[in-house]
Order: sequence, then C-alpha cells, then structure tokens
Amino acid sequence: MATGKNDCVTLAAGGDVCTGHEPPESAFTHVLGALREADIRFAQAERLYTTRGRYQFQSLAEKMEIRKDPATASAFKSVPFDVLSIASNHIGDFGPEAAEDTWQAFQDIGIPTIGGGRNIAEARAPVIIEKYGLRIAFLGYCSVLLPQYWATEDRAGCAPMRASTFYEPYEFQPGSPARIVTVPHEEDLRLLLEDVRKAKQSADVVVLSMHWGLHYIPKPHDYQTIVAHAAIDAGVSVILGHHPHQQQAIEVHKGAVIFYSLGNFAMYRRKGGHAYCMPNGEYTHGEVYNVEPDPGHLYDYKRHGDESGIAYLELDRNGVRRATYLPVLLNKIGQPEVVRPADAQFAATREYLGWAARGLPGGVTELPVKDGRYVIYERS
Repeated sequence: MATGKNDCVTLAAGGDVCTGHEPPESAFTHVLGALREADIRFAQAERLYTTRGRYQFQSLAEKMEIRKDPATASAFKSVPFDVLSIASNHIGDFGPEAAEDTWQAFQDIGIPTIGGGRNIAEARAPVIIEKYGLRIAFLGYCSVLLPQYWATEDRAGCAPMRASTFYEPYEFQPGSPARIVTVPHEEDLRLLLEDVRKAKQSADVVVLSMHWGLHYIPKPHDYQTIVAHAAIDAGVSVILGHHPHQQQAIEVHKGAVIFYSLGNFAMYRRKGGHAYCMPNGEYTHGEVYNVEPDPGHLYDYKRHGDESGIAYLELDRNGVRRATYLPVLLNKIGQPEVVRPADAQFAATREYLGWAARGLPGGVTELPVKDGRYVIYERS
C-alpha cells in the first residue's frame, strides 16, 4: 500500500521546454516552489542536446537553435525533473546521431526519458517510477514527425503514433470550406495499446505522453480523441499532450484525465527570423495560421503562446484521485511565472480552457477554483 501523503503520489507536469537561458537553470526560477510541491515532475524536452549531427534541410529548423550543448541539459536536473519525454518533431533535425546523444545526455545526469532512444525498443520502453509503494509507468509517442525521424531497430529516433489526413467539403459548391478528418495509423495504434497493456502489468498507474496536435489550434483533432480513448480503455489514467505551442482542451474520460496540450512551459526567446512550414518552406507560420477576416481584424496565431500551466495529478492504485491546474504565463524572456487569482490572466485562462473543451464528450467546461488552482477532476 502506498504510504505517501494521503496515501497517494502527486505528479506535476509541464508542457514544451526549449532551453537556452543563462544560466540554464534560470528557465525555471519562478516555478521551482510550485514544481517541488509534487512528488514526481514531468516535462517535454523540445531541444536536442548534442554537438554532433548534420542539419537536415527538410526540417527548416536551422535558425531555431534546436541543437544545444549537452551541458545545458542540467537545467532539467536543477528542478529536478524525474522523467522527460524526448519524442518530438525535432528529434531528427540533426540526424540519428543527435537523437542518440540527446538520449545519452539525460542518462548521464540521471533523468530517465520516454518516447525516444537509440532504437525503437528504447523509444517504446516505459519508465517506471516507484514512490511510496506506488508504481507509475510513463510512455511517450510522437504524431508530428517527418519519415526519417521515427526510430527503427537500428536507427535512433522516436516512437511514432502517426495519423492520416482527409478533407471533406461541407457543401457541394467548389471551393467550399472543408472538414478536416484525421485517422490514426492502425499499426502504430496497435503497438501503442500493446505497450500500455504491458506497462499496466508492471505498474499501478500508466501515464501517456503524446507529442501531437496542430500548432496554434485550441481543440484536438479526430485522431487524438480516438487514440486517447483507446489508450484509456487499455489502462492509461493520465494523458499529457504537448506540441501545439498553446493550451488545448481538457477532457475526462472514464475517470482518466486528458490534457490535449499543456502549452509552452519554458520557451527561450530566439532572435529574428520566421518559422517556416515544413517540409517545403514556401510559407511562414504567420502566413498560414494568421487570419484577417475583415480589414484590420487580425487573429494573431501566437496570441495564446505565452499561456500555460502546471497539471497536478494526485494518483493512487485506482488511478486519478484528483486533478488540478495552476496557470502560468511566460515572461518576456520565456520563463514561466505563476498566475495568481488576483491577476487578470487567471480568469482569462480559465475562460479559454472552458471554451476550448466545448463539444468534447467529456470536456471540462467548468473549472471551479480552490487554493489558487482550477479543479479539473475529483473522484466521487
């Protein structure tokens, strides 16, 4: 039986982290206390920690400072984080050597990783953390990746959970708006569910990390809910999403909690340049994702990019006992700072998350506040 506080273990989870601050540990200066309240800490490592590899031109990431000195991985140790996902759309930006080195950099500082490795077996392997007698398994996968970025038996990379995209026009008129339909890759989903069932045999609780979704969009796509619900049916209690670079909807399904995207948790500000759409690089993100429906009325695709939060999951042998959410806001240099109830952003983030969840079967549209956090779920 677990012997921790209230017979449960608290997991604190943040979203995408892009290091580069000096000193490295300053990335988390303003949230150290909030993170250290938990027993276990998780985040998504969005950069490569290596001095090797060759820039892959199709990634269009040459000016994004994707490759970092391995020594700067110490930023994660300063918290310390207990487990990290390295599955991302950037894992292959400098070839398999860089993916190998990133995996090794975290091994060297004693932080286990999920979702990536020197081969597909390592990428799919769970990390199991035991705390107060409770065994928690972590698994990680990536849905946003170029073909050579996933791991094979003899190539480093990430564990894939791919999807296919189809476009169906809503109306008969040529050029009418299309409905976007996404379908999970059948074999990838089969393997993911196999991994979940195996992990559940060795652990009390399974936590699934997913690098998925679409940049700058507030709601999940079809394949995400299909994968999430299937994973929960197979034994997952928590799903931690990242990649869209803004917060997305939160859903509760059969007592399991899905954070479709936790947003940018710590994001070092690089200077200059535009982000280009991969792989052709013909258009910038601004050209594709900005919308100007009327003259002077512009929807800025990055308007929610600085809004994020820390998810707190109180876990026991039956899964999630309670889930809460502490909003944070990135400052001018990309460090997360806690948002308090007296701050205007506290109500704004709460309203946004409730709106984003509308239409989902288990969408969390009401977020009561207690002790400075939004209450997402409490087991009855």
